[in-house]
Amino acid sequence: MEVTVDTSQIKVLQDFFDDLSRQDQKKIFTHGYRRAARPLVAMAKVTAPIGRPRMIKGKLHMPGTLMRSVGTIEVPDEVAILVGAKLSGANKGWYGRFIEGGTKVRFRNRKNKNGGTTGRMTASHWFENAYNATEKQVYDSIDYEWYKAIDMCITRVNRRLK
Repeated sequence: MEVTVDTSQIKVLQDFFDDLSRQDQKKIFTHGYRRAARPLVAMAKVTAPIGRPRMIKGKLHMPGTLMRSVGTIEVPDEVAILVGAKLSGANKGWYGRFIEGGTKVRFRNRKNKNGGTTGRMTASHWFENAYNATEKQVYDSIDYEWYKAIDMCITRVNRRLK
């Protein structure tokens, strides 16, 4: 059995991409990266630990805040995205790194309660496990999503020109 692949359309997409401004190229790359990272984000949301509701500084902390904060952020001045727990917005996942990597034994301030221990948090590696499970799928789909984003840009430009 013989398999042939037609790469002529890829050359057209590459030429179109090379003619775009740097800003438009960045938009295409980040769109492709975000689409390729969707399986990683979904798996990280599934594996994010969910705790019990509790009061923190007079406010009710609902479980699942870490899960809801997982997403992608565009890196300023670079053609890249970051995937992980976002630190801004209503669903702040600032504590995700502590759950991922754990902590050493912590102690209270000596002025309060005689400096007793507050405990230690064991590492759960929830994000690393999600990454390991979806790494191949993400890397295999980046080029497809990139070409798909270029094709969508061509369609948009053609629509404007009509």
